[in-house]
Amino acid sequence: MKQFITKDIDLKIKDMDMSKGQIQMYVSAFGNKDAHGDVIVKGAYKKTITENAHRIKHLFQHDTNTIIGKPIEMIEDNTGLLITSYVSDLKGGDYRKMYEDGLITEHSVGIIPIQEEYVKNEETNYIKETKLFEYSSVTWGANENTPVVSMKSLTKQDKQELFSRMDILIKAMRKGTYTDDTFAMLEIELERIKSLIINSEPQESTQENNEPIDFDINNYFKSLQKD
Repeated sequence: MKQFITKDIDLKIKDMDMSKGQIQMYVSAFGNKDAHGDVIVKGAYKKTITENAHRIKHLFQHDTNTIIGKPIEMIEDNTGLLITSYVSDLKGGDYRKMYEDGLITEHSVGIIPIQEEYVKNEETNYIKETKLFEYSSVTWGANENTPVVSMKSLTKQDKQELFSRMDILIKAMRKGTYTDDTFAMLEIELERIKSLIINSEPQESTQENNEPIDFDINNYFKSLQKD
């Protein structure tokens, strides 16, 4: 029996017009081998677009109880599955605001592979046809391939990426225009990032100059909170 799976990518948003509630983004990439050894082949979505387009939903974090939009157009190009999606003005427009504030930059698909071919000498499984059920907006850290989510030891680059995400979160929270539920979600993510950095084991040296990596997360966080 074929199983429902999700596939994440880190391709960024191609175009956005939140005055119309529209976002254009790649939700699946062709030709890239993921951590599970799967490669989605161009043409894999052709049948499901033709037969199933009216049932496909735009979700948030793959939560079937949180439908935030629907596809306007879905096409396959040489890069991947490109969707122009309508994002509904739900929760006081919070999902649109998260796009505008840079809190949502990545997307993922929920699929069932229909036709696959495993090439043993390549240790690769080629997905040639798949049924698409939904595509999701995912915040930082939702992607299973995000390298820093489960690491106990972070490099200087890892920490800098975390700090950059914290900057975006705090700037968005300062605006004070989100609903209480969304504020709570952003605060949870912020605390998770702080905890990850604080509990990480220090690296002995950087690759560039063998100097110790030293970040004072508490002072850094306090500086971001200042007006």
